[in-house]
Amino acid sequence: MTETRLPLHSCSYTEDVFNLLGKRWTGPLIDLLLQRPARFSELHAALPTLSKRVLSDRLAELQEAGLAEREVSPGPPIAVTYRLTERGMGLGPAMDALRIWAGAPTDGNGRLLPHTEADEH
Repeated sequence: MTETRLPLHSCSYTEDVFNLLGKRWTGPLIDLLLQRPARFSELHAALPTLSKRVLSDRLAELQEAGLAEREVSPGPPIAVTYRLTERGMGLGPAMDALRIWAGAPTDGNGRLLPHTEADEH
């Protein structure tokens, strides 16, 4: 019996997703902003090996993609806070699925257990 093999098709949506989210540091930034809005200095402190230039670039890319927004509060001192948009928050379930796939602890029903500082590597 001859097997019929359908041709493979590249999905432009998948390409778009990984062109953005596949860049180094983008995933960890989204992960941090899923926790809560944060200032630039807080994001840098949470990822100290990330250069400020690359952090600035990644935040700009997330803003350009409509996943994050920058809010400037008048000072003194002026405070700039980054937060995910509703569209960016929509990445939460996908990030949870990736955590589970990577081996994050789950309960008996396969749901992620709450993050604790003891989980940090």
